[in-house]
Amino acid sequence: MEDGGILLVDDDIITLNLLSECFRQSGMRVHCAENGEDALQMMQESTFVLMLTDLQMPGMNGLELARKARELAPDLHIVMCTGALTREVCELARKAGIAKVLRKPYVFLEILAIARGDIKSG
Repeated sequence: MEDGGILLVDDDIITLNLLSECFRQSGMRVHCAENGEDALQMMQESTFVLMLTDLQMPGMNGLELARKARELAPDLHIVMCTGALTREVCELARKAGIAKVLRKPYVFLEILAIARGDIKSG
């Protein structure tokens, strides 16, 4: 299995392309998925240090994706981004094995710092 670096999951193609380009310019290996099903398929083919996912996506949401991703990769560091950051969302995220929840719009440098920390420790 190939080490895949970072897995970005978002149904918003503009966000996905922007984040992907920023990570690549920072020297990181990035793979993108536009939905949870594609992300899980990619996880069966590669290992990842970090998965950054949106909460609200058609089909499988970020919480459901995190629970299923944990079954495939128990040590995967998962960060979820959402514009609907509430105490309830944070609690559900914790139960799903998500390490950190970030409010949208987020600051890329914050995400980059998280990714760099994961890559060094991974």
